[in-house]
Amino acid sequence: METFGRGCLYIIIGIAVLLFIALITQSHINIPFIIAIPLIILAFYIAKKKTDEKSDR
Repeated sequence: METFGRGCLYIIIGIAVLLFIALITQSHINIPFIIAIPLIILAFYIAKKKTDEKSDR
């Protein structure tokens, strides 16, 4: 459950960064699914890796 929460947090932070960039540039940012899906998988992979490191201590 901790991995899911951490993964969601990483995704929310990523969306917030994209929103901030869009506000600064005053433009629309379109991300195709072929790029978004691997980024989501990467966020959960990094979250799992961090959770495993924490449980090893």
